[in-house]
Amino acid sequence: MTETHAAPAIDAPPVVGIDAYTEALEQGGAPLLGYLVLYSIFDGRVTPEALELWFQQLGLDPAHLPGPIRPMDIFERVTGPRGVRVSYPLADPASTAPGGRRGRRPTDGTAREALLMVRHVRRDQRQIVRHLVREVRDEANTRLSYDTRLAEIAFHYDRSPTAAIGAGELAVKPDHSAIKGLSEAEQGRVREVLAEVETSYQEGCNFLTGDRLRSMVRAYIEGLKAIRVRPTGGVYFVNAQHTDALGSLRELVSRMGEGSHLSRVPLPDQAEMREMIISAFTTRARDDLQKLALDIATAQREGQSAAAVQTLYRRFQAVQASTETHSELLSSSLEETTQAMQVVQLQLASLLAEATDDEPETD
Repeated sequence: MTETHAAPAIDAPPVVGIDAYTEALEQGGAPLLGYLVLYSIFDGRVTPEALELWFQQLGLDPAHLPGPIRPMDIFERVTGPRGVRVSYPLADPASTAPGGRRGRRPTDGTAREALLMVRHVRRDQRQIVRHLVREVRDEANTRLSYDTRLAEIAFHYDRSPTAAIGAGELAVKPDHSAIKGLSEAEQGRVREVLAEVETSYQEGCNFLTGDRLRSMVRAYIEGLKAIRVRPTGGVYFVNAQHTDALGSLRELVSRMGEGSHLSRVPLPDQAEMREMIISAFTTRARDDLQKLALDIATAQREGQSAAAVQTLYRRFQAVQASTETHSELLSSSLEETTQAMQVVQLQLASLLAEATDDEPETD
């Protein structure tokens, strides 16, 4: 009978550095201050219905869901200054079409370029009317010709009693007689632009834009009492007590447009990390208080309504509440911010007293 012997156990090498911290963090054994949160969101095909379902599945607060898509807003965006337009060399209109090649442009100063764009015409209680126009310019950007109406692009309001605000429909009416005056190649470009208007409008009515999704995620993160680490935004500190919510937000963002992601970078509860976050908070609070102090001084100089004074007071209360919350979470007195608040509070007290004195006496 042959005896078998188990291979001797080999101790795993000790985990050190960031790996040790990550492992301890996963096991709940490392002190965690919070997270740096960064995100990028790209356009995708996210419907309001799908987003609402994802919120339910992930246990997110539906109060942060964006409002309904308004067709009128989509029309304004698609046909507005940043909406659909196309330019092409007049000598070869198809050269910049999808899949086409850009031909050589004349070098004798005779190059001309055509621009197809949408121009506003009128707005009334029934509709918004815009026209597709064609403008031809030379290399010196001098307008040589202008076709004022190749098509009418209108939005007709839904005037039924139960219609939602901004409801309506798009209507595109090509002016065939005007279009026939163009070359075959240019006629093709006009048809492409009109088709793009219709496609962009339909997609806009069905899917939430990346801008709306970014605004929603930003508002949700700021609702977690986040501290903006970078003055221009985009990088936030969120306290560790919101770990679960951030996990759900991370999954939510991953379901959006291709490449969309939200990253949570864990910060160890160490003095250096606290100093960084406290510095970011005090910088933002100082800026908010300075702006508030200027607005209060303007109100004292020029006079403001009672409603405006109350708005200033609510702004002060918001900074005060935020300071108290983060002072507790960060175990810091935030003395610089507290001192600045005391100065602004004195200004507010004076303003409120003036507003009270100005109220008319009643019998």
